[in-house]
Amino acid sequence: MKASYFSALAVCGVALVASSCRHRPNTANGPAPSAAVVASELQSNGLGALPGAIYQSQAGSPIHWQPWTKVSLQRAKDARRLVFAVIAMPQDPSFQSVLADLTSNPAVVTIINDQYVPVLIDGDAAREIGLVTADLCAEIKRPLQLPLFVWMAYTGNPVAWIPAGVTEPGAVVKLFKQSHTMVGQMWAEDLPRMINDSGTSYVVDNSERNNAGRSKRLEQRIHPKMLSESPALVVSRSLRQLASLYDPYTRSFDEAGSLFPSAAIELLATAAVHPGLPEDVRSRALTTTRELLTDLLPSAMFDPLDGGVFAGRAGPSWSLPSFTRNCLGQTRVAMALLQAYRATGDQRVLEKALGVIAFAEKSYLTKDQLLAVGLTTETPPTAWMWRVEDVTKVLAPDDAAWWIKATGMKGQGNLAAEVDPQQEFSHRNTLGLTKSVAAIAAELSQPVDVFGARLTTVKNQLLTVRNARLGELRRDNESHAGASFRMVSTYAAAFGATGDEVFRDKAVALLRRAREAFSVGPRLRVFAKDAPDSVGAGRAFIYALALQAVIDVATITSDDHWLFWSEDLAATAAELFAGSGFLKECPETAEIIKLPISDQVMLFDDSTVGLISLAECRLAARGRPLVASLSQLATPLPSTLATVPIIHTDLLLATLARHYPVTVLLGSDLAPDLKLASERLQLRAVQHRSALPADQVPAGAVKVMLPAGDSRLVTTAAALQQALLPLPGK
Repeated sequence: MKASYFSALAVCGVALVASSCRHRPNTANGPAPSAAVVASELQSNGLGALPGAIYQSQAGSPIHWQPWTKVSLQRAKDARRLVFAVIAMPQDPSFQSVLADLTSNPAVVTIINDQYVPVLIDGDAAREIGLVTADLCAEIKRPLQLPLFVWMAYTGNPVAWIPAGVTEPGAVVKLFKQSHTMVGQMWAEDLPRMINDSGTSYVVDNSERNNAGRSKRLEQRIHPKMLSESPALVVSRSLRQLASLYDPYTRSFDEAGSLFPSAAIELLATAAVHPGLPEDVRSRALTTTRELLTDLLPSAMFDPLDGGVFAGRAGPSWSLPSFTRNCLGQTRVAMALLQAYRATGDQRVLEKALGVIAFAEKSYLTKDQLLAVGLTTETPPTAWMWRVEDVTKVLAPDDAAWWIKATGMKGQGNLAAEVDPQQEFSHRNTLGLTKSVAAIAAELSQPVDVFGARLTTVKNQLLTVRNARLGELRRDNESHAGASFRMVSTYAAAFGATGDEVFRDKAVALLRRAREAFSVGPRLRVFAKDAPDSVGAGRAFIYALALQAVIDVATITSDDHWLFWSEDLAATAAELFAGSGFLKECPETAEIIKLPISDQVMLFDDSTVGLISLAECRLAARGRPLVASLSQLATPLPSTLATVPIIHTDLLLATLARHYPVTVLLGSDLAPDLKLASERLQLRAVQHRSALPADQVPAGAVKVMLPAGDSRLVTTAAALQQALLPLPGK
């Protein structure tokens, strides 16, 4: 536990207490104080009816958790209590151990239940709250770390806050007690004055003033200066900068952080095969893509037993994953790998991508045939690791020999000293297949299909042992809009890369189910079940993902009927989110904290601005532009684009598509193979639409419009692919 946690909190508390001490009201002859009213709902846990992995995981908690609603805040006001809020995200499983630590101490549970109104907030579903955690942590000079403890006034304004991601046994309880001592004392001193002064509270007033200052700072940040250079020049410069972040000698990718670099790979792979970009930019993008794949494909980031991919790494090397996974991360990696396959033609890349998709289907498909976001059960890293003797006990000697060689296992362990400096994992190995299945089969002089069956048997044997170590893992069964729309796009990309029509059928079927499950009239919701708007109403990010999925399906089916829904979604998004001169994240019906929150950088995932900007470009190319009020807010380029490209890769992809436009105009009566080839083109960087009479595209032909203004007519699938740079074969 760090002392700086408490110094930041103490400064806040002292300032508020001092302020209240200077303003002692004259309570003589004042009105008689009213009694505090504690609603019966505060006497029990109120999460049971709420959908979502976070809420369901805590529905049986002894803490009387309440939903994130205005009703809960009103009950806090009536009870004259502060709100004790915990902001968590399902993608970060650490909240489970943090809350378990709190509930393990009966005295702490009593304090929380009797002196606060405890509120649990899913920062993924209530995305604006997840985004604001970064600003709150920055205010106390702490890196973003979840879950975040936030003490709030009944107005919803933060009073004090502190990251709770500590790992030492009992540290969470100690953190809460010390924080509660300061915050509780501050509130206790203010409470009599609030009671005797007709409800005036200097803690509440001070939190409101602080939030007003926070709002002004956010407003200044969400109105960035436009870049003076031409957008096309900014794109090429940013791509060069992004590629330069990779050092082939140290095998490091600067500024990329610990997460799997999905977005960077997708952008670089797209640039590598994008006609119109300068040759040196394409070449550097392709080289960096290949180098990153060289590091990642054989690493332990890809689980060779079940095919899934881990969300990030726990140390400086990809050889030590964090052992957490979620559906959104799986789909992002699969999308990036499918685009990288287009750029490289490397069969190993496709093999990994299809493995990730299969894992996501197996792990996150719900009974409604939609996708859940997923919730990783916290387990010790050693449960995922292997000693050589573990393998030799399970496998036959000949299988153990090639498996140990193929995964790079060693008797002393395969983690380098800089990865495991404390020798915590001595004699243990993480697993990653260092060679392709075909290469291993060749070394064993076996046909690939014969070895494939043998490999499956070995994986199942080892997986049985590991599953026994891990124990029964919690499964998320709550259908989630973001995960479902992401999977639609992933299926569409898989169809494009492989030509396998099974993926196209899956994309269409899933989009239909998602539309039915997550639509409430013209609006979207996060979960397939009803919830208060502040808990489950679709934020701008969900609309952006839905728009991408709809355009993807329209592309791979040549069915413009889907675009009518895209127009409805865009109109609703403009109505809900195009306000006050910026693209806001939260609809007014769901808003509790009054802050101008806009999702402009890639903090947890793609940014809303980046996704909407790409949707604007794609729809405009089809003659269906977004409502102007929304389009104008999504297309400006922030001043940080060229200097910090790693946090703007989604916006760079949109800008690349917009200012290096490649459009394919589809004539009537296309031959089946040409129609299929047009549907398999890149989804995001190549725009599609049916030809109009003014386009002068003959029947049976496709007109390709290139960035430099060139155009050409093609009448065969091979010619279409050649016009847009060769792609891997079907």
